Amino acid sequence: MNVNALAKLKEIVRIYELFRSPGGKIISLPSGKGGVGKTVVALHLGAALTQFYATAVIDMNFALPNLHSYVRELPDKTLTHYLTGLCRLEEVEKVKVKVGNSVLHVYPSRSIVDIAKKPELEKIVEFLIYLKNKYDYIILDLPPGISKYSLYPVRLSDCVFIVTADEKASYLDATKISKIFGLSGVRVSGYIINKYEKKRDFEFENVVCKIPFSPDVKKFPEVWNKRYFKPKLVKYFTELAEKISQMC
Repeated sequence: MNVNALAKLKEIVRIYELFRSPGGKIISLPSGKGGVGKTVVALHLGAALTQFYATAVIDMNFALPNLHSYVRELPDKTLTHYLTGLCRLEEVEKVKVKVGNSVLHVYPSRSIVDIAKKPELEKIVEFLIYLKNKYDYIILDLPPGISKYSLYPVRLSDCVFIVTADEKASYLDATKISKIFGLSGVRVSGYIINKYEKKRDFEFENVVCKIPFSPDVKKFPEVWNKRYFKPKLVKYFTELAEKISQMC
């Protein structure tokens, strides 16, 4: 057996071990283009799920990570450090964010531009197996578009929900990556339409949720910690979390 064939066989075995290992479900949130609000969707969905389940949100955008800007903390040892060999698996740090009566665990990433080392994507499998023993749901905030940095994590996921905005370009890009995922053997579980304003006639068959545009969406985690008169945004993401918990 040549070296390439052996490497592919090892990858298949590692992925098989990931799916057969007990524990949490892995949810991927890809998007066709940037600017659709995928990161805030990941955080608010995580906040809703963590009210009932142990939940983690992971920044998988290693070029331009953004989760840390919302949780206002960037640990010294992140997933990027593990993938580039700069720390051990158990040393990867998380940020604990209070949302309502629960605590959401967020795993920010450092940009590979800062580290100046190429990550070994195959090590993501070990990281996810490690987290599956700790959480019921693991949400992956992926980079926009199609690349090995988005396609590889999608292949490791139990459910895939494409995030799009209510605009023609976003819809078209979402359709394109859905077709690419299909050709790669990845089944799309549904679509999440963000910034929905009922301006477009374009529609998908399996829309899981339409989240109206709201200025409160960037007020994370503050909107979840209001004791009274919580914004409708919380209601929409709570309903989304309920649907996803039934599907995944």
